[in-house]
Amino acid sequence: MIHGVSYDLQEFVDRHPGGRESILLGRGRDCTALFESYHAFSHQHWNVLEKYRRLQASTTLLTKEEPRKQDVFYKVLQERATAVLKEKGVDPVTHRGATPLRVAYYVLVFSCWIMAGSSHLKGSVSGSFWFAIFGWLMGAMGHDAGHFAVSRTPFLNEWGVWSMSMICNPILWQHQHTYGHHSFTNDFDHDPDLHHFEVLLRVHKKFPHGSIYQRQSNFAYVMFAYFFVVFGTAIWIPWGMIQSGTLYGIVEWQDKERPTKALGMRLHLILYVVLIMMVPFWTHSSFWTAALAVYVHIATLGLVFALFSQINHLNEASIERGDENASEYTNDPRVAGSWAADQVETSNNFCSQSLLWHVLSNGLNHQIEHHLFPGLNHCHLHLIAPVVQQTCEEFGVNYKSYETWSELLGATLEWLEKLSVDDEKVQAPEARSSKETNTM
Repeated sequence: MIHGVSYDLQEFVDRHPGGRESILLGRGRDCTALFESYHAFSHQHWNVLEKYRRLQASTTLLTKEEPRKQDVFYKVLQERATAVLKEKGVDPVTHRGATPLRVAYYVLVFSCWIMAGSSHLKGSVSGSFWFAIFGWLMGAMGHDAGHFAVSRTPFLNEWGVWSMSMICNPILWQHQHTYGHHSFTNDFDHDPDLHHFEVLLRVHKKFPHGSIYQRQSNFAYVMFAYFFVVFGTAIWIPWGMIQSGTLYGIVEWQDKERPTKALGMRLHLILYVVLIMMVPFWTHSSFWTAALAVYVHIATLGLVFALFSQINHLNEASIERGDENASEYTNDPRVAGSWAADQVETSNNFCSQSLLWHVLSNGLNHQIEHHLFPGLNHCHLHLIAPVVQQTCEEFGVNYKSYETWSELLGATLEWLEKLSVDDEKVQAPEARSSKETNTM
């Protein structure tokens, strides 16, 4: 489904230049955001798509008399980003993947990851720590590949996404992140990322308040909760998806019957438990050093992952903008109902001029540009950041770029502290006071 119209791409799927997996990921779903954002630099996709429109009796069927509503803001962004990239010598259609330098970086990090992994398996606690650090940095390739942005060769993207293996289940990642999160960012009813921490943290007002959430006003407790992020994304959440066939009832695992996907989900889960959590108990000299090695790996990777990913969407301005009940933030008709404006307003940048933070964060310091153009490799995002910011200012869209990482982390902690208080208990005294005033 794209803009309310259904298409049957069965005859096209094996001829799709971007590979069959990118189409099969959207089978049976609303793929409007995927279709528009992954063809942001092309003008041929609509001509191809129209050949596969299904005839249907539906009030949502688009006709010449009822044209598709165009996202004016996004169109301007596309045109300006295309011009900047070409000016910098980057063709956004044929060269949107990794540059040779980026590929060299992948190889370097992979080599370090292999060596650290060997130390982990041989019984080194420090090796377990570095295995986590380089596992996070390997996530840069996995993230790019998960967005079909490592290469124009589909095969490389399909295998490259497995570089996410230390951070999460790669099969889960495509459904949770590439489809769910990027299509419906910070939409409580459709973005699965808002539902990961419900057991320990309250990240949205729509979650009922519980006594455990009172602790999230404490920085140490938040860091403690983050220790379990990777345990959740690599074990707990995939296991739940295998059992239920859905992710929180929000995103359906619609390709679970495909042998490669069914096997891949289970194989990753088994290998993760064996290699990360069991082998140390065979190779370390004592039970306690083995337990320490497992803890160090999972906690380190969970903490790093959370500190560079959660801050990009979880603060008051970003969450409130993602709420479907939020009032319009501008009277400019050019951005009313704009998907692209939603992506900007629900995301945050930090240290956008820093190469060091770009490397350490796996490119997440340019989260706004990434959400606007997910099919563009992270190594290109800094090129378009200035024109994106300029366009946002021109259209009155709130482009939030923090000068420091700690400033953005502070905004996230401030939001969590605000949600640590029971809303009803806060409002109740105010209601009673108002009632007493009226009585007097």
